[in-house]
Amino acid sequence: MANDFIHAFLFQDATIKNDGRTIAAAIEMDYSKEGWVGIPHGGIGMGAIMELAAGFAHCTDNGELQYPVSCCFRMGGSGVRVGDMVGITAAASDVGISGSVLVEGADMPYITGDIAFGDRIAEIDEYTRDYVPSDFSRIEDKLEHLPHYLNCFVCGVDRKLPGLKRRFHLWKSTHGNIVCAFAGFNDEDQDTFYRFERNGFIHPMALLAVLDETMGWGGFFASANGGVSVRLNYKLLRKIGINEKLVFFGRGEKVMGRIDKRMLFWASGCGAVMAEDGSFEKVVESSGQWYAMAELTEQMRTELIPESLTQNAFSVVQAKG
Repeated sequence: MANDFIHAFLFQDATIKNDGRTIAAAIEMDYSKEGWVGIPHGGIGMGAIMELAAGFAHCTDNGELQYPVSCCFRMGGSGVRVGDMVGITAAASDVGISGSVLVEGADMPYITGDIAFGDRIAEIDEYTRDYVPSDFSRIEDKLEHLPHYLNCFVCGVDRKLPGLKRRFHLWKSTHGNIVCAFAGFNDEDQDTFYRFERNGFIHPMALLAVLDETMGWGGFFASANGGVSVRLNYKLLRKIGINEKLVFFGRGEKVMGRIDKRMLFWASGCGAVMAEDGSFEKVVESSGQWYAMAELTEQMRTELIPESLTQNAFSVVQAKG
């Protein structure tokens, strides 16, 4: 298992225990791992499980994860807060590994995941992702900026700590309200998004985290509410080099229930590499389910910045409703 920037960011100086069938570590969910207000970003836990998977010979080729990769994560159990100690565990399975993130002292993990590699991968959903345009010209100059949270690992563009620092955008397409994010379109990305790389290829954590947030925004525009992740599914089709330009897409797919009772929403997403001619190659697919929460929606109104972009985002869903 590599001892580099990614590993140090996730595990600091934690001891990694490996008995041949299980690899585990205990880490602090410190401020560098924050996603929403006081809560670690889900992409951190998922990325830590993926990092431990790299310690299994049957999941790797020459020390690198085998591709394609399918990931099915479930969120629940006890909540986690910034400052909590958590145990990250990965255990070998017939198709890859099963992993979990357990808050110290809790009975149930807050993240569990099943990850398969190579020809053992699972299908993750049946979405067509017909909203992905044929080329970049279809979305260029048609994007509206979305707000961000100050210290979010993914969207905290001004945060002082290492982070992905992605900006999100709304594209009002003929296929609905599509949320987009970009990587590799400016030199600064080499010090943010592409810093989370190994041997010249983007670490899965960066992809999982950005698509989680892209789909969450997509679900917001379908449901008019923020939500907490319940299930997240990914298929990583190939390794992505640090010299490749990426566009992430997300769309809300379905909403059930009412916010004053019980509301769930579903979203799909993908990451596509942009070729020199502007055409897209899908390299990551994703989907998920969220539990909508009125208090989280209200936090979005008060915590996202700048206020003008927050008002614009809410005006879009209010106009739809």
